[in-house]
Amino acid sequence: MWFDVLIAVLAAIVAAVGGYPLVPLFLRMTHDGPGTKPSRTGSEDIEVLRGGLWIGVVERALIAGAIVLGRPELMAVVIAVKGLGRFAEIKSSAAAGERFIIGTFVSITIASLIGVIGWAVIS
Repeated sequence: MWFDVLIAVLAAIVAAVGGYPLVPLFLRMTHDGPGTKPSRTGSEDIEVLRGGLWIGVVERALIAGAIVLGRPELMAVVIAVKGLGRFAEIKSSAAAGERFIIGTFVSITIASLIGVIGWAVIS
């Protein structure tokens, strides 16, 4: 039992910290690549999804821990809470919506991979 919890905590920490450089990298790639960039106003550059770093860290930790402990359905709760909390920003800005989707997909992928590795260790 304690071993499972320890692995879940370690996976949560690795997912939270490991995604820290990767998610911003993917977000930068989407705005530096080919195609049209989302139209922005001056204030959007500063205000688009403030607090996303910390939300992403917590999101990855919770998802990885849930998977390690065999409760992947809790991912739906995390994603729902995140989406509800960001709904107004996503609705009002195309740039915010794009960043939310890309950031969430990358973050979930990282957390899921680390969670599955942790789950395999305890299984």
